[in-house]
Amino acid sequence: MRYLPNILLVLSLPAGLLGYALGVFLVETLAPSLSDGIIVLFVALFVAGLCMVPFVIPFIDRKAKQDLAAYRAQQEANGDTDEPPAS
Repeated sequence: MRYLPNILLVLSLPAGLLGYALGVFLVETLAPSLSDGIIVLFVALFVAGLCMVPFVIPFIDRKAKQDLAAYRAQQEANGDTDEPPAS
């Protein structure tokens, strides 16, 4: 379970490639007149990104939690608090 985010990160690349191929196929199937333009590139990259997101999110979430824990430890070491001074 510890290495699952890393494994999913590696699996995001094949998912992106499949998503890109799917995006190109969709554009060529639904709008063959647009298959020579730059629209194919943008649509295919968008679909590839959507396919990669579920695989990348656990890795980013784990890194964000590590950074937040390090920030809180640094704040405690410095004696800083988020509470306003009492008056």
